[in-house]
Parts: sequence; C-alpha cells; structure tokens
Amino acid sequence: MPRAWSMGARGCWTLRLNRVHPQKRNRPMEIVLRDGRERVIARLRFRACPVCRTGRIHDVWVGEAWQRQGLGREALHSLLALHPGHRWSTTLKTRQGRAFFSAMTRETSTGFPTAAPLCPHLRGRFGQFVHRVTGRSPAP
Repeated sequence: MPRAWSMGARGCWTLRLNRVHPQKRNRPMEIVLRDGRERVIARLRFRACPVCRTGRIHDVWVGEAWQRQGLGREALHSLLALHPGHRWSTTLKTRQGRAFFSAMTRETSTGFPTAAPLCPHLRGRFGQFVHRVTGRSPAP
C-alpha cells in the first residue's frame, strides 16, 4: 500500500509507506516513517486481530524535530486504511496522547478507548492464563 507525504516546510523530503510486514504471533506490528536519509522519524506500534476485527495501539512516537506536522495523524490514517472496520483501543496515554487520540476520534469518527479488553487472539499465553484463572484481562 504505497502512500506518500510531502513535507513542504521541512524541506524537500517525501516520506513513503511502501510495505507492511506480516504480523508475528504475539508481537506488535509497526508503521515506520523514514526521512530521505532513511532515519526513523515516526513510528506507530499496534496489534490487530483479523478474526475479531479489533486492535490495540501500543504507542505513537514522532521525533521531536518532526512533531506538529501531521506524521502521527498520517500514520494513524494508514493504520485505519490497512485495517478497515476494526475497533481500536490504546494503552494508557500521556496527556499529549489523550489530546492526540481525542482529536483523531473527532476527525475519524473512530473511538480509541484506553485499555479496552483484548480479544482472545491478542492476549498471549500470560493473558489467556490470567483470563482463565480470574475471568478478567490483565492490566495493559
């Protein structure tokens, strides 16, 4: 799914998402944005379940020099395009993260609740054990 962004004010860089690696069991996937010199400038880590159509966003990171230019927003839009119709949750958020996901909820009409329970496929062995023993999901 090639997708490109032109940075304009930041110089002549064009950032391109040109591949997504397959998800490994019990490991987060990443959407990574690199600059023209192949340095990582933004990253969104997540897990998605195609069976239950749910997902968890672990974190969104944008390098300090690249913040406030829409890179986190574009990474999240790419995630939603890769997994249409999924329900998403996030891990516990910072104040800045809460503001970001609040704005993204308004923009995308997609909710991003904090610490919603994971589906059985995303829990992993420890989470499945805790769920069997207590009937609850482990804390994120």
